[in-house]
Amino acid sequence: MLTEVRNYKISDVTINYPRLDKAVNPFGTEQYELQIATADESKVKELEDNYIMFRRKDGALIKDAAGMFTASLKRKALKANGEDNGKVRVVSADLTPMEKVTTIGNGSKANVIVFQYPYDVAGRKGVGSSLTAIQITDHVVYAPNNGVDFEAVDSIEPAEIQGSASDLF
Repeated sequence: MLTEVRNYKISDVTINYPRLDKAVNPFGTEQYELQIATADESKVKELEDNYIMFRRKDGALIKDAAGMFTASLKRKALKANGEDNGKVRVVSADLTPMEKVTTIGNGSKANVIVFQYPYDVAGRKGVGSSLTAIQITDHVVYAPNNGVDFEAVDSIEPAEIQGSASDLF
C-alpha cells in the first residue's frame, strides 16, 4: 500500500474522451477527465500494481469494442476547501504547452502524470489518483462530425399524409 504522496508517470497509452478544456459535471462534482487505454495486458498489470484500476466485470478485465483495456482518470476542479484546483497541464511531444486542448481526439497517444495519495476516511482505505499532466506524443486531431453532416434542403414543409388519421393508429 502506498504510504507517501507521489507523482506517477504512465507512459505510452492511448487516450479517449478527453474533457480538458472546461470541467464537466457527470455525477455532481466538477472535474476534468479522460480515459486511458492499452491492449497490453502486462501494461495493465503494471498500472494496476500502481493503483490505476481498469474496468472489470465480475473480477475479469473488460475490453472495449476496439479490443483495449480502459481506465478513467480525473481531476477535481475544486480542492476540498473550495479553491480552484487548476486545469490539467497539457503539452505536446516537444513540451510546448497546448492551448487548444479541444483538438485532442480519441486515439491520441500520450504520457500521463497522476498525483497519488493514500487515504483513510470513514473506515475506507485506499489510494487516490488525480490527473495532473498529459504529454501528447502522437496527436490525433478531433474531427467532430467525421465527414457526416446535413445537406441543405429546398423545403422544410411537412410531407402530406396519405389516407385518414384513423389509418395511422
